[in-house]
Amino acid sequence: MSAPATSAVVISAFEGALPADLRVTTKKMFGMPCAFVSRQMFFGIFGECLVARVGPARVGQLVEQGGISVFTPTPDRPWHDYVQLDPTLDAATLQGLAGEALAWAAKLPLKGKAPRARGRRAPPG
Repeated sequence: MSAPATSAVVISAFEGALPADLRVTTKKMFGMPCAFVSRQMFFGIFGECLVARVGPARVGQLVEQGGISVFTPTPDRPWHDYVQLDPTLDAATLQGLAGEALAWAAKLPLKGKAPRARGRRAPPG
């Protein structure tokens, strides 16, 4: 199953807000472009919106503004440290939040790779 097509408006907003920082890497998550620092996702696209990881305290402050809500990728499962952004917010706001998200995620511990399972498990008994 492939990811739904994302509009040019959303992709342009993502690319325009992405911080120009050598620590930033991009790859797909949810089948859509996302930005990472130290293997931590901090900014990306989800459907027709942008998401930014700004921390739970900042989420509480930002959701009071228009065009910003708690990121809830599935019903009843909000991600309390991410906000969902309307891609038509002004470019300066999006750039500021992407930069803030980068700063927040850069402070988090380095995310390691999941260990690979080795061999087969022996049957119990």
